[in-house]
Amino acid sequence: MAESPTPVLDVLLHPIRWRITQRVLGREVTTTDLKRDLPDVPTTTLYRHVAALIDAGYLTVVRERKVRGTTERTLTLDQTKVGRIDEREARAMTPEQHRQAFLMMLTGLAADFDRAVDRGDFKTRVNQLGYSQVALYVDADDLDRIQQGVNAVLEPHLQDAPGKDRVVVSFIAVPDD
Repeated sequence: MAESPTPVLDVLLHPIRWRITQRVLGREVTTTDLKRDLPDVPTTTLYRHVAALIDAGYLTVVRERKVRGTTERTLTLDQTKVGRIDEREARAMTPEQHRQAFLMMLTGLAADFDRAVDRGDFKTRVNQLGYSQVALYVDADDLDRIQQGVNAVLEPHLQDAPGKDRVVVSFIAVPDD
């Protein structure tokens, strides 16, 4: 793969960092929570990637507390920053980098779906599941208005709230011929 032209790609086009950001989306988590959620990632590797995400400004430490002689950090991230590549960055990406980013997203979605199905509560939460595909006929201005409208609808629901379930929503737009 060619060297990444943007900081976004340098940080996020790594499978472990991508998985970390997906686990933190819309939540405050500790590194202990991340270790539980990502048991296949060695602890030192997890801490190294968390540090990289903090250094790059994707994760923010919102609290620290002493636990048995060490400092436990509670982390969050700006959902508007992760998973979105602006037009300048997208134009700088190679086709292979676009393929890699898209495949990483699809792989993560498939793994999340498998975990949801395998949990014991799937049938009681099936009403929170949805997948569909539609074709839209738009110009650049239409698409921009649609994206702004979707963002406005989603914005009030991006923060964890008591009594609310966490549902991950993914949007994929692909130009057609």
